[in-house]
Amino acid sequence: MKIQSLLSLAAIASSQAFAPLGSSSGGSKVSTQLRADIGESGVSFEHVAREWRCKYSPGPSGGPGDSESLKACQALLDEFLPKLKSLPKAQITRQVCGGCLDFKVSITQPLEEHGAWAEANYEPLESEFMEKLNGIEGTSMHETQEITFEVL
Repeated sequence: MKIQSLLSLAAIASSQAFAPLGSSSGGSKVSTQLRADIGESGVSFEHVAREWRCKYSPGPSGGPGDSESLKACQALLDEFLPKLKSLPKAQITRQVCGGCLDFKVSITQPLEEHGAWAEANYEPLESEFMEKLNGIEGTSMHETQEITFEVL
């Protein structure tokens, strides 16, 4: 539901919140992709990511290379990857930090497609993934977050 609030605020704050991109002059194509502005901050976006994350525990060496919990997190992602890639216009990224022991999965979609998934409370995938992630021994701080995500 957060995306709905964000989109509503963006629409109220800017009359150009969902303006088509590009220009019809000079032969360039006009995009009808949605764009939102975050108030008058100068920050605009066309994509939103849903992030699933946790902390994993280090292995016997003290790092990620022999971490059983990291190995299990990756196996879980491998299990879900075909389902995640089947979401409309989704791009999936994984981030792993060996220093702070973060394991993160981001599912990025254009606003329209992401909004439809958000309205469904990210189901059926999120609750199942997060339940299984929470069940991995040696993981902690299981969280989700919705963020704008732009390639600049």
